[in-house]
Order: sequence, then structure tokens, then C-alpha cells
Amino acid sequence: MSVFKLRHATTYTFSAPVTLGPHLLYLRPRADHALRLDASTLTVSPTADIIWRNDAYGNSVAVATFAGQTDRLDIVSELTAETFPRSESQRKALLANGPLVWPINEQPALAPYFHIENRDRSAIAGWLKKTVSKTAKLPYDKLLECAARIRGEFDYRPRYEPGLQSPQETVATHSGTCRDFAELMIAASRSLGCAARFVSGYIYVPNAAPGSAAPHAWAECYLPGTGWIEIDSTNGLVEHGDLIPVAVALSGRNLSPVTGTFTGAASSQLAVGVDVVKQC
Repeated sequence: MSVFKLRHATTYTFSAPVTLGPHLLYLRPRADHALRLDASTLTVSPTADIIWRNDAYGNSVAVATFAGQTDRLDIVSELTAETFPRSESQRKALLANGPLVWPINEQPALAPYFHIENRDRSAIAGWLKKTVSKTAKLPYDKLLECAARIRGEFDYRPRYEPGLQSPQETVATHSGTCRDFAELMIAASRSLGCAARFVSGYIYVPNAAPGSAAPHAWAECYLPGTGWIEIDSTNGLVEHGDLIPVAVALSGRNLSPVTGTFTGAASSQLAVGVDVVKQC
């Protein structure tokens, strides 16, 4: 078990007063067997009407609506959370020791998590041909091999503009951010016959300067009998206690901690500061 205090501050400044449209805030983790949320506060300025709901994936979403005009938007989320990752021995105790066999009752729910974009198929197939060992291995071992190759062969390059590279682009450039590597890991997992999805959250980095952390992204892969397994190919972590998941989706294309619109003749600037402090 690990306990974390998190602070995620998002500030938009506008060159002139604007009217803010509704904003969706994916900032509150879901509580489950692997994570317990002990405290959570959300502060928004200017004052907003906030309604909490669950989206189609079961994520907790705050919908913020505003009145009037403003030249600044501040959103601060503060959390205390505990993580309870499974050990390697616990995962292996649940792993099937043979071909992937999907329970009939799970197949309809998992079907979307096998989809691969046509533009990515040949690039992923070519990369997997060079990446995955030809010796017989269990699906779990193949997934770990893919994650290790991504971490070892690809260069991490920060990119601050919104959006994602396609797996095809990441394979071509052999570089990307954590969200790009998550998308590549998802595509590789699906090509190997495993359901996979995108995870947005945070990671604890020892000795990080105050405010220097950032939202993080990784993949979850589903194996029969085991369930969803966190695989962070950027850092080489598997179901690690320093990963704090917040939201999941088929892809990271439409999953961002803060999304919204504004109207008005103004430009905008974004500043994000994240602190993740490990208490024990």
C-alpha cells in the first residue's frame, strides 16, 4: 500500500474577456480494489456550477458551467489516495497457462477494445515481427516483452501541443510522449489478441521539484482470469503502486484531464502544475 497527496493546478489566461463553454474535468479517480480515495476537493474560479456524473466508461466526470465573462480560468484538484497493486506472484496465480479463451459473457463488453485503425495495422505488424520473440511464450510474457522494447528502443520527447501521434507515426519516428507510447502499447496488445485501453492519471516521481510533475498515461491490457493489468511502457512499470489511475477510454484521443471551449476574440495560454507527494 502507498499513500499519496496530489495537487493538479490548471490555469488558462486569455488576452481579452471571453465566455467559457461547459468544461469536462477528469480529475477524480474511481475507487476500486486497487485504489481508495480518502479525500478530494475541486476548486474552480470563476465560480462554476458543477455537476458530477459517470461517463460511459464509468469514469467520474465533473461538468462545470459558467456565467459571465472572464480573462482567467483556474482549476485546482487536490486528492489523497491509496493504491493497492497486486504483486507479481498474485498476477501469475491468476494467469491462464494456455491460449487466450474469452468467456462468452465478457466478449460483447470487450469487443471494442480489440479494434485497430487500418492505417496502423501494417506498421504494427512490421514492428511486432521484429519485436516479439519467435519462441513460444504466454500472452502475458509477450505483453511485457513489447513494453520493454518500447521503453528500450523509443526516445521520450516532450510535446506540449494537444493530440496524439498515431502508432504508425510513433513507429516511424521511434519517439513520442507517454500518451503516444500508451497508444502504441494498446495497438500492439490488440494485435497480439489482447483487449487493451488507455489510462490517464499520475505517477509519483521521487525528488521531483514542486509543481514539475505532469499528468501521465499508460495502457491497461485485459487477460482472461486476470482482468485489467496496468502496463506503463514509458517507465517499465507493471501494476506499480506509484501509478495513480484517474480515467480510462478506448483511446487517449478524447481523454484529457480538462476539456472545454470559449468564445471571444482572444488568444489563450495554458499553465499546468502537478505535485505528487508520497506519504508512505
